[in-house]
Amino acid sequence: MLSHPELNRRYRRSARIALYGSLILTLGVGWLLISTSQRFLDRRDVQLEDSQAWAGVDWEALPEVQLLQGYLQVDTNVIDGSEYEGALYLARHLEAAGIPYHLERLEDRRANLWAILEGEDPRAVVLQGHIDVEPIRFPEQWKFPPFSGHIEAPWIYSRGAFDMKSVTAAQLYALLQLKASGKPLQRSVIFLATSSEERGSDLGTRWILRQHPDLVERFWVVITEGGMVEAVDRGEGKYWGIEVGQKRFVDFLICSDDRPRLEALRAALRQRSEDNRELILVPEIEVILRGYAPTRGRQELRDLLGDPQRLVREVDRFDRLPPYLKALFRNELSPFAIEEAPGGGGYQLLVKLHLLPGQEPEPVRRALMPDWLLFGFQWGVVDPTPAPRGSPLDHPAYTAMAAILQEAHPEIGVGPFLLPWTATDARFFRQAGIPAYGFSPFMILTPDTMTGANPNERIALPGYVEGVKIYTDLLERLVASEPQPYNGN
Repeated sequence: MLSHPELNRRYRRSARIALYGSLILTLGVGWLLISTSQRFLDRRDVQLEDSQAWAGVDWEALPEVQLLQGYLQVDTNVIDGSEYEGALYLARHLEAAGIPYHLERLEDRRANLWAILEGEDPRAVVLQGHIDVEPIRFPEQWKFPPFSGHIEAPWIYSRGAFDMKSVTAAQLYALLQLKASGKPLQRSVIFLATSSEERGSDLGTRWILRQHPDLVERFWVVITEGGMVEAVDRGEGKYWGIEVGQKRFVDFLICSDDRPRLEALRAALRQRSEDNRELILVPEIEVILRGYAPTRGRQELRDLLGDPQRLVREVDRFDRLPPYLKALFRNELSPFAIEEAPGGGGYQLLVKLHLLPGQEPEPVRRALMPDWLLFGFQWGVVDPTPAPRGSPLDHPAYTAMAAILQEAHPEIGVGPFLLPWTATDARFFRQAGIPAYGFSPFMILTPDTMTGANPNERIALPGYVEGVKIYTDLLERLVASEPQPYNGN
């Protein structure tokens, strides 16, 4: 095995490898985009164009759209953009509203920002989002400049429009509205915008948790990105998921001077993950499927997911699931592309182990990457972290989120969801024992956003504006009185 200092040196010097959020997010969005044809996107554009509900709206005159557009026009890409300038943009709005804030600048371009509205209870609802966005890989393929915030109704185009400046703008707008209302607050609110999520959050959420214990002590619940919407189209919703858990990702770095041998190992690991039939039904998934299974469009999927105990006993039933649903019942691994080691020291292969909640890495590693297969290689684990369970479903914040979504869209099933292939900062809060939930207020379909590594990231303004109203109502409900229980799925 590699020594710990050497392992970390190689790992941290390889900037393209350290893509916790960005590459995992790309994987998650990837299956949606691959499984959704271009005809679907074309059909959705036609549907929006045929609808006249938005045609007469002066979108650029709406304050919530102006807030988002201005934020999108700040280049905060994780490679060479300025998170500090993004934080300054948010801070100016806080200052104008008379909300005190703290802006922490790190490494010139990096920054964290937080602001507090005090309530009777110091334990706070934390509205958390990351300032950085994915880099611009193919600028020539963008329809409009990637940081223009260009509006071509009903869309607004820009890097970060979906991931996740629209959510941050909704959070900030809700906070500003709450402040302007002058209503007494039963509970405090903390607005928290953090650094470097697209590269592992070392100077963002993880830094806040390590370096600011007095602030963290006040965190009652964290609401961040990660919610999901499944629908055939905007008029036919299936499931609105509140993220309560996600797979844990543990990085292994494998090194060798023999590239062909490393390539053979990579192929073998991919096949072992695909062939893995050691199926597990963890409690989080069993609870999620009670509400999720009945919303499936195909009767076969309703039957399979409706009896998960039988599904994990009978491999032939498991094999009938699509890949993203298979991921809910097994640990997996993803070997990335082989790269030259920094400094010319041979080659390296990053392997991400995907662990279901409560699973420990070493037993899973031995099953999927046994010692005999790694014989002759240098390898080691990078940055192991505790295994968090999912966030509770009886927390008042969860019940309030579920209730407000059901009220806004009673035709759509609402319930918990576990992200199988994506990673957000919620995992770090859970590791610290803080309930955290991924919540999206937008009736926005992921294929519409053209996000991830693709150019022309966008968000539909009708869904954004409606979502801002949902977020504003949610925040008022959370801080003005104790949320009422939700009796739905």
